[in-house]
Amino acid sequence: MRLTRLKLTNFRQHRDTEVVFREGLTGVVGPNGAGKSTLLEAVAWAIYGAPAARGTNDTIRFLRAEGRAPVRVELDFALGGHEYHVRRSLTAADVFLDGGEDPVATSVRGATEYLERRLGMSRSEFFNTYFTGQKELQFLAQMGPAERGRFLGQVLGFERLRVAQERLRVRRNELRHEATGLRAGLPDPAVLRERRQAAASSEKEARAAAERAETRLADARKAVEELAPKWEQAQAEQERRRDLEHRLELARRELVDVEREIARAAEELKASAGAEADLAPLREALAGMPALAKRVEQLAERSRLAERRKALAEREQAVVVELKELGEKLAARDQAPELAERFRGEIDVLRGELDATVKDGTDQRDAWQQSRQEVETRLQTYRDRTAELQQQLDQLREEGPEGTCPTCKRPLHDHYDQVMRQLEDEWVTLVQDGKWLKQRQKQLVSPPEALGKAEARREELTGLMDRKREKLQRCEVAIDERKALAADVEQRDAELERLRGELAGLPADYDAEAHRAAEQRLAELREFEKQAAKLEEQLSRRERVQKQHDEAAARRDAVTATGKELRAELDALAVDRKAFDVLRAEQEGATEVLRRAELDATEKHERHEGAVRAVEQAREAEAEYQEKAKAAAALELEQRYHTELDNALTELRGELNARVRPELGQLASTFLTEITDGRYNALEVDDSYNVLVLDDGEEKPVISGGEEDVANLVLRLAISQMIAERAGHVLNALIMDEVFGSLDVDRRDNVVQLLHRLTDRFEQVILITHIETIVDSLDHVVRVSFDENTGASTVREEVTRVAVPAS
Repeated sequence: MRLTRLKLTNFRQHRDTEVVFREGLTGVVGPNGAGKSTLLEAVAWAIYGAPAARGTNDTIRFLRAEGRAPVRVELDFALGGHEYHVRRSLTAADVFLDGGEDPVATSVRGATEYLERRLGMSRSEFFNTYFTGQKELQFLAQMGPAERGRFLGQVLGFERLRVAQERLRVRRNELRHEATGLRAGLPDPAVLRERRQAAASSEKEARAAAERAETRLADARKAVEELAPKWEQAQAEQERRRDLEHRLELARRELVDVEREIARAAEELKASAGAEADLAPLREALAGMPALAKRVEQLAERSRLAERRKALAEREQAVVVELKELGEKLAARDQAPELAERFRGEIDVLRGELDATVKDGTDQRDAWQQSRQEVETRLQTYRDRTAELQQQLDQLREEGPEGTCPTCKRPLHDHYDQVMRQLEDEWVTLVQDGKWLKQRQKQLVSPPEALGKAEARREELTGLMDRKREKLQRCEVAIDERKALAADVEQRDAELERLRGELAGLPADYDAEAHRAAEQRLAELREFEKQAAKLEEQLSRRERVQKQHDEAAARRDAVTATGKELRAELDALAVDRKAFDVLRAEQEGATEVLRRAELDATEKHERHEGAVRAVEQAREAEAEYQEKAKAAAALELEQRYHTELDNALTELRGELNARVRPELGQLASTFLTEITDGRYNALEVDDSYNVLVLDDGEEKPVISGGEEDVANLVLRLAISQMIAERAGHVLNALIMDEVFGSLDVDRRDNVVQLLHRLTDRFEQVILITHIETIVDSLDHVVRVSFDENTGASTVREEVTRVAVPAS
């Protein structure tokens, strides 16, 4: 994997950051808290999503970003001959391959799973391969033998065997419990057999009872069928009699309706005889109605014009008053353009002074923070050396001349006093330097006075600019209002001219009293018109009513004749009521016998069906017993297989753990040879996972601090290489985050030079540090700083140089 580009948008303190990663030794440099490690966090978040980030989605968003501002990380990297572009936000993720326009993976989960498959590493394996965190160069030395073995087994993937073995054992116990439960729940097969035989006997008896019930049911049906013809004929005669009675009742009711209709028609014919006499005077009165309606229409138009003239006159007076008020408002805003121009000039002057003040304050704050960081780093180094020196002095005083040198571990003898003086002189120097550094640290706790003055002046200038902008805004509002007022005046003048022209063209004569009298007379004539219409309609219906009267009389005669015929037919129909009742009793008795026979047959069939089901259930219980017995046997067999697999995994774990140390030592020896130019070419990891440096095949009993750093570094690289090879990738990138925290200046420079020697093996080595003194030793520098005014980190790439590593 080789990183090429990283872009952050509203990710933690990075509002808008883009970093281009180049080959060689690159330093990401800046003070603590500037946002250096956040860049690595963004790389891991782009690949593995939320589990790779600290906190929650709410804490990832840039604090000063708007509520709906996007949070996004874009990452470009090369792997296995392909170029990948990852784009991830809080709710979405896409992966693009080799510059393609369509994503090869989408969604938060889909993108993460795709990248994990391509890398062949889990999140923890990825961090233990490509990343070395703070103080991790000496991490194995700080562990006990058992802890080292567990750690290596975990990062190299052997821990998966232990997890798989634990799951296998859990499953084996589950299988044992399941098989035991199945065996315990199985019934006695003899009891099942007896239950099946009893059910078969009951089924046979129920079948015989059902057959006897069917015989009785057939006899009852035959008796009902023999009575059916006589009963149907008797019912038909009864139905004919009820039909004649019903038809006779309908004829009587129809005759009553016809008589009522004849009476109504006669009454209406009588009323229409007087309508013609009442209609003549109404027609004479309605002769002048058209002329009166036209006169009322003319008067209504005059009324409308009079109302319009009144409304126009009132609006004319209102427009005159509005024009006067608009003129007064225009006069009050005449000076607004001149004042606005003056305020703009004053704001430009203040803006220039504010930019200069902000730049001065930023420069002073950066210098102050850098001084504080340097003093804190140096003070921590002196504290560590003081503690180490105190321990060495205590050891020498306790052991005396017969003791060993704290550095080379050789007996002192005659050199005891000389070594003591050297250490005591160094102690005095360290104490003096420590006092000066503590005093300097106290001096740098508070910001310098010049910085305070610059920030106070910035606040003052900001307040002045805000007040000037407020005045300018009021002037601009007044200018806009002045334009609107002028337009309103022009509009009102045009409206006034239009109103006066329209008033001149409207008539002034209108007689309201004459209008009311004409409308009253027209309303009276319209009532006469309605009465005449009713009389006319009554006269027009006289012929139709006469026809209805004649038709009703003819229908009365026909209904009377039909009633006489129905009465004669009903009198001729003779029905023997007593014989009918006897026949009905016989029919009901036969039907009751049939119903009881049907119920009995149904009950016997249901009992037989229940007996059949009992036989089936007994057979199913026996089949279920056989199935569960087979299942229990299968579970017991699978349990034995799990026991054998558990033993095999135990043997495999032992064999793999035995092979880790030689393989790890071989890889570390290769790195050691390259780093030391062949001075040392062998490194072993013993049974307790201690690191042993060999010199000409012999263990070197004492190694210096620099040699210890080399041993820890090559061991860390060997572990990363083994993890990468198990993932199927070449380890061509290495990222170290603040690995210099516990190293003095000499050891720090030694590690940097060693990393330079590895650039032929690793295409990229990225160092994240706040140590400024190593900048000149790097191939590329990415500078990270934090702006307290904006609350955001800024990143810039400094001019690269070709660093020449020390020989």
